Formats: sequence, structure tokens, C-alpha cells
Amino acid sequence: MLNSQDVSKKNRVLVITGTTGFDSLVRKIDESRELENEYDITLQTGEGAYQPQYKPSFDFDKGLKDRLHEYDFFITHAGAGTIFMLLEQGKRVLVVPNTERADKHQIELAQYVKSQHLCAVCQHVQDVAHAISTIEHSTQGLQPYQKVEFNAVKEVLRYIYE
Repeated sequence: MLNSQDVSKKNRVLVITGTTGFDSLVRKIDESRELENEYDITLQTGEGAYQPQYKPSFDFDKGLKDRLHEYDFFITHAGAGTIFMLLEQGKRVLVVPNTERADKHQIELAQYVKSQHLCAVCQHVQDVAHAISTIEHSTQGLQPYQKVEFNAVKEVLRYIYE
């Protein structure tokens, strides 16, 4: 049995699926019992149908941005809002694109953040347990994200009124 000192040494990981959910990812991580010795994993399930049996979970938390400091690593679907929120906060991120979606934009975004060395990427849900076990190594050496402020209001107004 683990004592409180052992628990505090675990890496705290939050899995974020977005509002629509990502059942195959949640199920795979929930059922990956071998991760429990090294990682304290919490699952955000969104509107997914699968309810985790082995790990703590919640469906949605409006105050999540204020709680990011509680976690060491993040595993997320390839939703642009989630990825860039985490990167703007300087977080270490493993992206798993949701290939079950009808549109394939998550695959493209995952390829982009990987090519820019912003996030580690796991292309296939079945490989996520291994990707988590190497998360500390795979997220070292990533480039810090530099947010580019974009405000084209002046340009748009000038175009309209000229």
C-alpha cells in the first residue's frame, strides 16, 4: 500500500478530452493499470459515454484554467483551444488526435504542433500508455510557445472605409 509520501512523488497528469469527449482515449488510460505506480491521472470526460472505473474523473470544469498549476503534464485531444491554452501557460503537453471525429482537423493540428516542436504527439490511442510512460522524456526539449498577438481590426476598418 502506498503512503502519502509515495503519492506526492507521482507525476500529476490531467487528461483533457474537450466538451465532446473522447471515449477510446479515456477508456484506454482508465484501463491502463500499469501507469498507476508512477502517475496520478485525472480524466476529464466531456460528454463521452464511457465512465471511468479506476481513475478519478469529471465531465467539465469552468475553472479548469485556474487549476492547471496542480498538474505536471497534460494529455489532450488535438483541440486548438485546449492545446494553445496549455502552451500559453507553459505546460508540457502530449497531444492525441481524436481520429473518431468526422472531420480530420485534429490530425492536421497534431502534425503541426509536432513539426513545430511545441508538443509531444501520440498518433494512435492504442499507443498512449507507452507515450505516457515516456512523457517526461518526450516533452523535454520542446520549443516554448510564443503567442502571436493578432488584431486586424484597424486593417479591416481601413479596408472597409477606403
